[in-house]
Amino acid sequence: MRMFLISAAAAIGAAGAARAEQVWVTMDQVAPYEFKQDVDQIVVGNPGIADITVRDKSKVLIFGKAPGVTNLFLFDADGKEIDNLIVRVRSVSAEMLTFQRGGQRATYNCMTICEPTITVGDNNETFGAVNQQVLQKFQQATNQGGQVE
Repeated sequence: MRMFLISAAAAIGAAGAARAEQVWVTMDQVAPYEFKQDVDQIVVGNPGIADITVRDKSKVLIFGKAPGVTNLFLFDADGKEIDNLIVRVRSVSAEMLTFQRGGQRATYNCMTICEPTITVGDNNETFGAVNQQVLQKFQQATNQGGQVE
């Protein structure tokens, strides 16, 4: 019985130690995050889901790129692991409307009027057309002309 209690206590302690902190970010938005201590190096598990912009040694901005889960491994100046931060990216809010036609999907942002938007998982035709327009708009805004090759 004593051995069982020691094993159970060890298992509970290990489960608590393995529990990583989590942060939720909405897709296509940025969330500020402050670490508990200064960080020297950050490794992003899957930059296709979330990425970061470093503000200083204790603050980052986390950008949600696509729905899913990834993590940030944090290291100090000596290369020792500080933390493993779980980053969960959720889809956008209630203003989004998704049309499903068989296996084809298209997503619209309906804040005032419904307009097509780029969303991972949409059919290639809609995604490609909207993406092309967004790229052209960006190039115009940055004085690179409206032509996309």
